[in-house]
Amino acid sequence: MAERHAGWVDGVDSAEARLITGALVQADATGDALDPLRARPGIRDAPGTPGSVAIASNKLRVNPFQAVLADRARPGDGPYIVTLDAVKELPFGAAHASLSRVDLVVAEIVSGAFAVNVYVGENAANPVRPTPAGSPVLVLAEVQVPPAGTAPTVVDRRQFTSALSGILPVRGETDLPPVATTHSSQFVYRLDTGVLLCKRGGAWVPYRPPRGDTWRTPSLQNSWVNYGSGFTTAAYTLMDDGWVRLRGLVKSGVFDKPIFTLPVGYRPVAHWLLGVSTNPDAHGRVDILPTGEVMATTGNAGWLSLDGLTFSTY
Repeated sequence: MAERHAGWVDGVDSAEARLITGALVQADATGDALDPLRARPGIRDAPGTPGSVAIASNKLRVNPFQAVLADRARPGDGPYIVTLDAVKELPFGAAHASLSRVDLVVAEIVSGAFAVNVYVGENAANPVRPTPAGSPVLVLAEVQVPPAGTAPTVVDRRQFTSALSGILPVRGETDLPPVATTHSSQFVYRLDTGVLLCKRGGAWVPYRPPRGDTWRTPSLQNSWVNYGSGFTTAAYTLMDDGWVRLRGLVKSGVFDKPIFTLPVGYRPVAHWLLGVSTNPDAHGRVDILPTGEVMATTGNAGWLSLDGLTFSTY
């Protein structure tokens, strides 16, 4: 039927209960009409390293975690919310003398029950990943086992999820959800770069919050005045990336004295030396000090251009 039971009324079955709780999980999409039902599978991020896998004493150790398991092909079944409440140890087989293999550590639903299992791959010159038997399945790690004598490598394959409209952590670019089918309010945090991303048009781009910052007019000092005649007046602004930009054509002031002083929050952390154009035609220099002074040190005062000068505040 199209209409499913509402939450927590008589007649709710297990699939409907999963759909109800899944409504609170981050959305997922494959590009079809059932996308509104899909929940993103993955680990619920938490302090420590939930769901991470390591090799210790010839065993695989899986850290406790909570996760969402969902079958993208059957969204009407609803997602499973699962818990591993203690470290789990799994057997780890010895390496082959001359061949390699790939093992998988997974969280899965098998015959309606949650389990964390290891699937041992076939030894081969060019090994392939084994296929888990359960459904749905969330891969936690891939264990690359070279021939005996070389240490195995655990490759982290965890995918993360979050609450509905929460910030979704991802391990890197390959873990980004497809931007074409992602809802417009999705935010993503890249764990590898520390950059917060948002969906803009058809791409993931760094999120830059509106600063409400506009061009600000400074108080000119030491006989410096705006040139006028339709040219830009002295001003400064803080850009989204933390750089300050200057503009303006000024004239008639005193060199080696501040043209104006920038307020706290708009100042560099080090002394900057920037080349400028001046008139009569000569190359000039403007110094920008950590104390905020913007000072002309060389050139001519017929006019001096601040247009395009930029520096970082960090």
